[in-house]
Amino acid sequence: MKNTSHDKEADRKNHEYADGSRLNNRQKSEPELQNQQLHQQLLGADGWQRVINETYFDLKVQVRKSNQFAGQMQQANLAQMGISGYFADAAHYQRSGQHLSQNGDSILLTFPLQGSVHFEQQKRELTCHPGQFFIELSHQPYQFYHTQTAELQVLKVPIGKLSSHQRLIEQYFAKPITTEKGSGRLLQHQITHTLHLATSLTLSTTESQLLQQQLLDLIILTLHRPTLSLADSQVSTIKAAHLLRIENFIYFHLADPQLSPQLVAQACHISERYLHILFKEMPYTFAEWVKITRLAVANKLLIKGSHSSVADIGYQVGFTDQSYFSRIYKQQFGYSPKDTPSHHAKPH
Repeated sequence: MKNTSHDKEADRKNHEYADGSRLNNRQKSEPELQNQQLHQQLLGADGWQRVINETYFDLKVQVRKSNQFAGQMQQANLAQMGISGYFADAAHYQRSGQHLSQNGDSILLTFPLQGSVHFEQQKRELTCHPGQFFIELSHQPYQFYHTQTAELQVLKVPIGKLSSHQRLIEQYFAKPITTEKGSGRLLQHQITHTLHLATSLTLSTTESQLLQQQLLDLIILTLHRPTLSLADSQVSTIKAAHLLRIENFIYFHLADPQLSPQLVAQACHISERYLHILFKEMPYTFAEWVKITRLAVANKLLIKGSHSSVADIGYQVGFTDQSYFSRIYKQQFGYSPKDTPSHHAKPH
């Protein structure tokens, strides 16, 4: 059903970009039509500044021509998390020291559906395209912009909800993560589904909490699967094939504590020097990736709860020094191996 109450405002603010697209008068894709049906209000520059601050946090918003800007926002809350659909003309956002709060910090997971966005934070910068997402930290200054019309889905998560995974957040923020396969794809599909439910239905508290937990589980799964970013990274097809072979070899030999670059390179028929060159394009070194992979598999085994002892799990993933295993496991997950929540935990 069409809503015509804003037609005159839409026509007034309609404008053309360098790519020939128009925000309000071009043929809509299916996601855009859904946004149009669920949230008809068209906002100018002043209204957009207000809704951005209300939906996310305080940001300085700059647009090309304030009298020609138009944007639309869907927004819903799930218990403590926020989920939003963003559709707007070119804009620049800046979060500076004066905007930073001492509490209530959060992260944003931003998924471009149409158009690319550029992001800079803590000397990291990236251009994120459809098929990827990235993490923004609210407690650090940053700038974010898109030069053409963009459609995004954004998930706002209180940082306390992921406090035990802080090291992974610090590792992966401002880095592109694929949504074209694996848990990243599941996460984006779940966000699309949840946004539709949250903006078209009145959800009960229990339903909101359930949807929030499903999203949190997928976020954690995605952050704990660094292997997805090996073959999925922005590298050539040949390099991606080498990385996939390396990934498979390491997974099948995790119990070997001597998984050295030399051993893996020989098994994958490449030089050790070339192996290190491949990992220069990754957000971690070979040694860091092996360690994270060992810990991620150990965490899964401990959660299943079908083991006889923590030491057995450590040996299964290649840790011979149990005190070292316990120490770095706690650094990674925020709790010790023996305190890992288990699906088969015995009642006290």
